Amino acid sequence: MDDLRFRPARAGEGPRLRPLWQECFGDSKDFWEVYETFAFSPQQVELGFWEETLCAMMTLLPGTLHTQAGTTKKAACIYGLATLPHYQGRGAATALLKRAVERLKDGELNCVAVVPDTSELYPFYAKALGAETAFYIRFAEKERKSLPKAHMFPRPIGADGYVDLRRRALKGRNFMEWGGRLVEFQRQISQGEGGGLFSFPQAPQCCAAAEIDEEGRLQVRELLGPEEALEGCLAGLMDMLGCQRAQVRLPPWSQALGGEKEPFAMVSGRPVPAGEEWYLGFDFA
Repeated sequence: MDDLRFRPARAGEGPRLRPLWQECFGDSKDFWEVYETFAFSPQQVELGFWEETLCAMMTLLPGTLHTQAGTTKKAACIYGLATLPHYQGRGAATALLKRAVERLKDGELNCVAVVPDTSELYPFYAKALGAETAFYIRFAEKERKSLPKAHMFPRPIGADGYVDLRRRALKGRNFMEWGGRLVEFQRQISQGEGGGLFSFPQAPQCCAAAEIDEEGRLQVRELLGPEEALEGCLAGLMDMLGCQRAQVRLPPWSQALGGEKEPFAMVSGRPVPAGEEWYLGFDFA
């Protein structure tokens, strides 16, 4: 641990992170170009070094946490926490998380969220970040033949329009709001997988982020709108993108498509009010 040192990233340093990310996550050059354009910001990226070797990194994606009471909190979501395999087990990830906690103590942030990749990571983040489960999703699987004839037809939409639709759809709920730059990050990710961000002219309060996975399934990263419109919106998305099966993430309070309520993310810096449901939305994957 004594040989580890940490600092924020510097302007123009994005390309230096590519080998670390590639070895840890295997993402393509196309992904990295999108990350550097829309998600990399020097003040939001923390780096770890073993002697002169860049061995660990963490990005803090900025957001605004809205509450049912109408208040807002300065928030961030931990993203791309990674340590090179040779340097794992030396405390680099824990030290980076503690740097996020320092931002809470300094008042720069009111809360920090994190999406555990596996259930085994929940205890790790509870200990290292002082986090507790706060955000949930409703996860549903659907086949096209189980849905009605499409009458809600999707139309691609830009990031700014999506931000506005999303804010209106979630008004009065506990949710994380993402700015236009990060929503564009998600749009680029989804578009690279044959999808994108969508509105529905026949259901003007609805919006969705969707893409197609390697098995040809529709992966709906987010579907928002009035309950009575969601089946039709999903049917329209499946027809437009040519998918017969879909996996759909919805807010935890949604019942329109069935499915199971599941834990999705944790948070540090804010007690979780008993009985309240919180929604994060994207995980930018």
